[in-house]
Amino acid sequence: MLNPTSSNKRLDMTKNESTSPTRRDHANSQDYYKKGSAEVATESAVTLAKIQHRLRLTKKSERLVLVLVGLPGRGKSFIARKLENFLSWRGSECKVFNVGKYRRQAAAGACAADFFDANNAAASNLRQQAASMALEDLLHWIDDFATTDGETSMRKDRIAIFDATNSTKERRDWVLKECTCNIKRAGKPTGVVFVESICDDKELLHTNLMTKVNNSPDYKGMDPEEAMADLMKRVQKYEDQYETIDDDSLSYIKIFNLSSKVLVNHIYGRMAKSIVPALMAWNIGTRPIFVCRAGQTTSEFDRLHVNSRMARSESLGSNGKAFRNALFGFMKEECLDFMRRRKEVFAPAMNTGTSISGLMNTFTKDAECKGEDWSDGDYVGTDGTTPLPFPCHIMTSTMPRARQTVNWDHYPYQVEMLSNLNPLDKGDFMGMELEEIAQRDPEWYEHLVADPFLTRFPGGECYGDLTSRLESIVVDMEQQVGPVLVVSHVSVIQALVSYFRNSKIEECTGIEIPLNTVLKFTPAKGGGWQETSHRLLPSPCPSEVNLSEVDICSSSGNSESNIYALSPEYRVEKERKSFAAKLSPPIWGDHLKIDPAFAPLRRHNSLDGRNPPKSDRQQSVI
Repeated sequence: MLNPTSSNKRLDMTKNESTSPTRRDHANSQDYYKKGSAEVATESAVTLAKIQHRLRLTKKSERLVLVLVGLPGRGKSFIARKLENFLSWRGSECKVFNVGKYRRQAAAGACAADFFDANNAAASNLRQQAASMALEDLLHWIDDFATTDGETSMRKDRIAIFDATNSTKERRDWVLKECTCNIKRAGKPTGVVFVESICDDKELLHTNLMTKVNNSPDYKGMDPEEAMADLMKRVQKYEDQYETIDDDSLSYIKIFNLSSKVLVNHIYGRMAKSIVPALMAWNIGTRPIFVCRAGQTTSEFDRLHVNSRMARSESLGSNGKAFRNALFGFMKEECLDFMRRRKEVFAPAMNTGTSISGLMNTFTKDAECKGEDWSDGDYVGTDGTTPLPFPCHIMTSTMPRARQTVNWDHYPYQVEMLSNLNPLDKGDFMGMELEEIAQRDPEWYEHLVADPFLTRFPGGECYGDLTSRLESIVVDMEQQVGPVLVVSHVSVIQALVSYFRNSKIEECTGIEIPLNTVLKFTPAKGGGWQETSHRLLPSPCPSEVNLSEVDICSSSGNSESNIYALSPEYRVEKERKSFAAKLSPPIWGDHLKIDPAFAPLRRHNSLDGRNPPKSDRQQSVI
């Protein structure tokens, strides 16, 4: 039988040991290393003084001026164009004011290198006059929020880009004062951020200068060697008086050798969230970006018979699987051709790839790969053994049909499945056709017809929301140095194509995205993109086939009469039309069947996949 007294003594000893100073201090020490101090943070004069600048810069001002800084040939105009496209696409109003353009107008043409000599008083006055005119126009534009009919438009933040060398501290102080003067600009708060491009890589600089010689209006029709000599002389004139930004009271971003290194100072809010990641992503390398819709699931004819709606979990049908196989062959040919051309330019450059898939190396046969028929164009991953059909960074939505479109055998790298690439969320109207929505809620539908970009589906999204969640996708695509493939849905691809085309994002709802077609975007030297379209299979819907592009639809030289015959739906076209009168064809994120007889859909051009005279079918806006 236990002695109660001794038992209590043991409990007391245990209690005393567990609460001893040594054990308690050890426990507190462990908590500190895991969580830090648990003391509630309080404001002090020191902390408030340190965050005053942050408090000013985290406020979202309606006006922002990005002032570019750098010597000639450092990529300032390239950065300006990329910024204008990106910021306009994400919903801001953005415009570039190039001082060189004003200078050419003031000087009545191109200017020789002596024009940029600091000791040339007359030229210096003319350059200052051009800068003043550009900045005056910039400030007038950034303050003008009125539409042409005199009514104030929905206020977007306005971002102006002042594209000039701005190479001296005196010039930058003048720009800052003009933009932020409390007297001149009372009631018009304006943020100013300097973006300095620095390039000390001689080979890269030479390439940039050659691009300028070949494209700048200053050297149009001039002998290349003479133009380069004049440009180098001009650069020297600027270098003699150049002053880099060293005032840490300013907000600035420094880009070294076109994004190989980035330095930021007093950069917060939207600048840190959007602009800095974009600046870090942009690069001057060439690589193709491919975009396509997910493969088709159930055929249109089958849907008309059963009047079914498409479920998010549906898998690929026969047409979708055929497109999947065709896409593999197309991507392999394109990507291997890209790597071969890169190897021809720079032999060691086979050690190139993407930020996700890592480095690619030329494949060499080894013991683990015996019996496989690998050609010299095949590659392996960085482990040196895993066969790689072709190097490519692949992103898809989380919809099964999108993932299955790139579900290829023997592709070792993980495909990124991202919910950012999912189709527009229709909320309470999920799975409904536009015809049904118009009948169920005609008042809301009128808003959709009037403004298809900003009208939000009840409980869901609008295109503006969609663009916001695609921002990180655009940055990820831009930062890659190898081929990229994105497989998604109509609404998402419309927004992405608007970015690559540098077209108004508000009008993206009218961009046609056909099935079984890959859109290829290749960077241009000026910062834009060249686009080509590749139809891998005949469209499963006869109305989508453009007879003027029969040679694209078929690689085997089929005649116009049997192009349709390649599609399973052609055999039942007449029966399909008879069903259309009494059944509402389903549409979804990557199916585009809308009854052409449904008149309300024709009241807004942006809802049309194509103009009515060209086709009697319309594309889904989702």
